[in-house]
Amino acid sequence: MAEMFRKKFFLVLVIFAGIIFFAVNFGEKKISVVAEVDGEEKIIASVPAKKNLPLVINFIHSVQKTPVIEELEFDGENFILLRTKYKSHGVGLPFLESDGNFREENGIFIMDNMNRKIKNLELRTGVGTKLTIFLDGKEFKLYEILPAGTKIKISW
Repeated sequence: MAEMFRKKFFLVLVIFAGIIFFAVNFGEKKISVVAEVDGEEKIIASVPAKKNLPLVINFIHSVQKTPVIEELEFDGENFILLRTKYKSHGVGLPFLESDGNFREENGIFIMDNMNRKIKNLELRTGVGTKLTIFLDGKEFKLYEILPAGTKIKISW
């Protein structure tokens, strides 16, 4: 009797472990935008991690005080920084030939074909930076919903 119980218990345990293994390794992966607020994690957005999913980050450069747009795409493993658009040269903005293909259109500087792989992104809201992201067709004005200095992680 005890032997039969052990066999059934072991079988249930193996099935349960298999379900957990499957869920962790083969379940739907998500891209999450998570903010750290008062030591707690707050989920801002969570969307299916679809290949070629666009992510756009808009902000006002803290030194130049001009808009910056960074366009990324999820390739299934990493975020790929495709291009950066900005209105004035400055600290932290791409300008080298090795950064990509540089051009100017209608007063906007564009560094295209950057193709930088980024596993996860970490951002912070700042005073006057108007940090906004566009993910899966939705706009998130992070500067309106989070205090300045809040750490934001975008990961999958």
